[in-house]
Amino acid sequence: MKKPAEFIQEWMEAVCSNDVNTIISLYKEDAVLLGTLDKKVRKGRDLIKEYFDFFIKLKPCGRITELVDENYGSVCVANGTYDFDLIENGESVVAPARFTFVLERAGMKWIIQSHHSSK
Repeated sequence: MKKPAEFIQEWMEAVCSNDVNTIISLYKEDAVLLGTLDKKVRKGRDLIKEYFDFFIKLKPCGRITELVDENYGSVCVANGTYDFDLIENGESVVAPARFTFVLERAGMKWIIQSHHSSK
């Protein structure tokens, strides 16, 4: 089983792929997302997909700059920071943000139950 930090890196690689289906497959069916560039609380994969349909238009790719995780057996909380490279209005920008992931053990892998990200 991947360590939580490895799973968060897998999530980042999925975001960098700009493939919405790959990204949302990492979220539990009833997960909650508070997206970096969003004002809504999104519950469920359909609403999370709406956010990522918007977000991937900015061609996001990023890197995790700090990560601290606490494993509580079947649940893990990972907090940290990441920087996203985005294309906004035709120009490259860096959007630093902080995050909290609540991960739940699903068999032999992690899945995202809750994800909060803010600038």
